[in-house]
Amino acid sequence: MFGLRLIPDASREFHRLWTVQISLVYGVFMGVSCVLAAFIDVFNPWLLLMIAVVVNVALIPLARLVKQADPAPPAPGDAA
Repeated sequence: MFGLRLIPDASREFHRLWTVQISLVYGVFMGVSCVLAAFIDVFNPWLLLMIAVVVNVALIPLARLVKQADPAPPAPGDAA
């Protein structure tokens, strides 16, 4: 539709999809930190904001630049 192609067998190749892994861990971290910040007045909201900005502006884009391993070739006998 928009020229986007999905990764075939992405569930088998998940170990090499760094940006997806970082985004999932970041989402869990932000969810937990928001819940904790709502009930506990210990966390500095500026610290959480700084972490969010660093991850979104630096870590995820840099992870896109990392050379990732090539996908494993299909095993003999697998239907392509």
